[in-house]
Amino acid sequence: MPPANTPDLRKLVSKLPQPNFQLLGRRPAPLPLPANIVCFQRQRADELNKPRRGRALHHRFVLICALRTAVTVCVDDRNIRLDAGEALLVFPFQFHHYVDPQREDIAWLFVTFELGDAEPLAALRFRPFGLSGALRALAAELVEAYETERTEELPVLLLALLLARIRRLKHATPHHAPPPAPEPEQGLMLRINQIAQRSGAPPSIKELARALGISSSHLRARFRASCGVSIGRHLRRLRLEQACGLLRLGPQRVSEIAEQCGFGSIYSFSRAFRLAYGISPLAFRHSGRKNPTLTGRSRVRKRR
Repeated sequence: MPPANTPDLRKLVSKLPQPNFQLLGRRPAPLPLPANIVCFQRQRADELNKPRRGRALHHRFVLICALRTAVTVCVDDRNIRLDAGEALLVFPFQFHHYVDPQREDIAWLFVTFELGDAEPLAALRFRPFGLSGALRALAAELVEAYETERTEELPVLLLALLLARIRRLKHATPHHAPPPAPEPEQGLMLRINQIAQRSGAPPSIKELARALGISSSHLRARFRASCGVSIGRHLRRLRLEQACGLLRLGPQRVSEIAEQCGFGSIYSFSRAFRLAYGISPLAFRHSGRKNPTLTGRSRVRKRR
């Protein structure tokens, strides 16, 4: 039996027209398909932050479906409460980790994938959405196909359909989700984040400019004009975000974390951390290890 909310096929068929030319149909628009799909689940809240390498930062999309138990998802500098029955799409190169589970037993589905064009999904950034019956049914088909199919064609098509359905939702911002911020020049910021992620040590502005094939002065001017903040401040924020994850999850001493994140000394690291978050690194480690909030002096200035 079809689900109760499934449209009646006979009624829909009765509304179809009688075409004069049955061989002339609608031409499809270009359809970007997801690739390299991985589906997995978490059943305990303490499994959410694995692998334990600090806050996650990678080039893939992450579709998170909270089927049971509410948890706060920290994405960049925002804390988003994801309730049971809701989902969230994390974009490539967004730092994210998880805090404040409602209880330890959870049922969360994760679908990670690559997609060439992120623009059609831009409205979903930082915005949780409800898992309707239709979306749940599609997600169930996707997981079943992922587990049983020998080839990737059906999971790819099902995920593409799921994303198309999600894009069509009426995105009324939930009460616990902040309004979306103005978008900077994503291409430049994403390329810089990619280079920073690949580098063993935090890259200098000169190294970034060389990798991008432009001068340091051009890179500084272009980044500030497009992103509303200096590239030096952005790189410092990336290092501090990495330090937050290591303080929260890693066993290293604060001095080791300072060195690993590219700070010249524990004193310069502590000063930058306190200026950004209003708390010392050691106090942050001992305060329940939640994601700190940027202080007023260090928030990225929004473009007018």
